[in-house]
Amino acid sequence: MTAATRERWRCAALWLCLAIFVARVVGQIEVLLLAPRWLPPFMAWESGWVPYPVLLPVQILLIGLMAAIASDHNRGCGPTWVTHTRTRRRLTAFAAAYAALMLLRLVVTAALPPHSLVDRGLIPILAHWDLAGFIALLARTTREASSAVREIQADPDLPVLGT
Repeated sequence: MTAATRERWRCAALWLCLAIFVARVVGQIEVLLLAPRWLPPFMAWESGWVPYPVLLPVQILLIGLMAAIASDHNRGCGPTWVTHTRTRRRLTAFAAAYAALMLLRLVVTAALPPHSLVDRGLIPILAHWDLAGFIALLARTTREASSAVREIQADPDLPVLGT
């Protein structure tokens, strides 16, 4: 697999993580306002650690930040382009620790009776794994990736995401 192909897949995965997170935020708003039967109840969408009036603006800010990052990575440059090896290692370690913590949370949550796992917080755990995946993908940025993006943009047969 060429560097350009790997970079194309990485950028697509960043946008996919963003789309999944947006779907989670929109789903929670829909449940709050409309309470459709086909979606889990509102309590299943939150952990209870952060009150929803505080959580929603934070989620919206995260969506904006994730969109800016994905856009920068689509272009192959920008303020969120990670070039330092030390920063990439720290992001990778943080993403791994974050995902592991959510795995521990899942194990503890699954062990608690009496409701279903969805009712006890599976949706927030999955959302956190999505964010950890986004961070891990961000950490996969390399200096060579920038030239791979330019190669993708120069090749008319390769679609450029977000255009």
